[in-house]
Amino acid sequence: MAWSGRFDDFKPFGISDSSRNRPSNNSLTIGQCAKNRIYRPAQNNQATFQTNDQNLSGVTKIGDIFPDMPNVTIVGVVITKDGPKSIMSKKNVGTERHLLAVTVRDAPDGFINVTCWGMVDFINNINNIISLGNVVQIKNAQVQGKQNSANDEQYKPYTPSQCQLNVSENHSQIELYSGWDLSSYNHLLHLPTKPSNDYYILEDINANGMALQGEAVNLLAAVRKVWPAKDITTKTGKKTKKCSVVLFDETCSNFTVDLWDHFADLASTWIPNQTVVFAADVKILYNDFKSTMIGTATSRTVFTIDPDTPEAHSLYQFASSHSDWNNDDRQREEPDPDLGSITQVYNVEQVKGLKNELTSQTTANYGVLYALITTFNIDYDGDDCSIFRNICSRCKREVTKEAGFVCTNQDCSGDLFTSENFDDSVSAAVEYNIVVSLSDNTGTIHFCHLQGAPAEHVLGHKAAEFQQLHTQKKTDVKWNYLLERCKVKFKIRKFSADTNSKSTVRILSLEKADPMEVYQCFC
Repeated sequence: MAWSGRFDDFKPFGISDSSRNRPSNNSLTIGQCAKNRIYRPAQNNQATFQTNDQNLSGVTKIGDIFPDMPNVTIVGVVITKDGPKSIMSKKNVGTERHLLAVTVRDAPDGFINVTCWGMVDFINNINNIISLGNVVQIKNAQVQGKQNSANDEQYKPYTPSQCQLNVSENHSQIELYSGWDLSSYNHLLHLPTKPSNDYYILEDINANGMALQGEAVNLLAAVRKVWPAKDITTKTGKKTKKCSVVLFDETCSNFTVDLWDHFADLASTWIPNQTVVFAADVKILYNDFKSTMIGTATSRTVFTIDPDTPEAHSLYQFASSHSDWNNDDRQREEPDPDLGSITQVYNVEQVKGLKNELTSQTTANYGVLYALITTFNIDYDGDDCSIFRNICSRCKREVTKEAGFVCTNQDCSGDLFTSENFDDSVSAAVEYNIVVSLSDNTGTIHFCHLQGAPAEHVLGHKAAEFQQLHTQKKTDVKWNYLLERCKVKFKIRKFSADTNSKSTVRILSLEKADPMEVYQCFC
């Protein structure tokens, strides 16, 4: 439903800041909460959502809002914010309309997008008064059904509500909430807006590379470093603020995410090796300068700081005890058994079960899988970074261009390329880092990692040699295996000892399957 009537049809109500003098202990923003909060599980989650019905008289719960509902009043906490912005008016050519978008939440499954419209002073006033983490009261908001358009999906955060709200300068009112029950909304700041187990581990993003170019994914990661924010001017002349943060998890020690505007301010409160973030809908891009995949926050992104979930608590324990942890720590692993001793045959569904059943980092599951190769992207023209990585030739740990190709292993030489004490025995080497999907009649398992010597055996070339091959040659090699049934010997291991840590499948050997051998195994 479109807004009926004109914005100047009503007497201005404006924005109230009368509640700005509320007690300071009830007016912490999300950034201030992050600085003062001790990360520990909630003792009684249910109690935090109890509110006084008399205090909220006339207020509609977000979950109860339906399309074409008469103007409503809601109370909730601001979980994300975008703007201020201006757009050209379609009705009054040559003039601008100003807006500010926020997402407000009043229950674990109750959050909704709100767009404030008005003159520049009205929108700037809202922007100055309302911050992430504030509890706000919105009165006389117009309910509008979601457009279900590409713009809604591309530029607005996901919400479970089928509606969105419009706040008009001349009709609606938005103010900081001054009720006594402010603390009942605090826990909502630590609940992700997506399922707590719906996220990519960072290694899978690096391994999948350009296949995720432009996609929006969820991340659960700890903060390793926050770079100072910088004031920049965009190509369109807009002045904004940018900040880069380095994230890590059990699988990857270094993944960069660029933040803008309000998110850059939010990041200044994050504490390295302590703050854990669940980032919903981060856009994944290939950065030419850094020669790696990075994330960037958009108007769709919602950051949940120190999520109150089992997965986040597990990652927090890992981060606080592995401040010097590095991505490719293979030298700590127990040696794999001889390939000839791996004989137990599984199907894809059973392999997925093995991944879920694994409970310890010190153990691993091995097996044989007869499956079709359904993802084998090794022939990107002019951009094969997603199937290679640079490693230290001595300790085999990954080194990145962003870090200046420095080996961070304290027991190894440091700077591989620029050190004055350069040692010819220590140099950067190129290694395969290919992601493969395996499918059979029971399903598909994605993000199986084909690396090192097994990858060299399959492709018939060293990694450095394969880089120099013509694209057509790479494609010919790919079609030797793509959609072919292969015999795969695999290893499954967890990234850390925590029970909620995810596990990965590493391919130890891969070859085309003998039809007779397959027949004998399944008949």
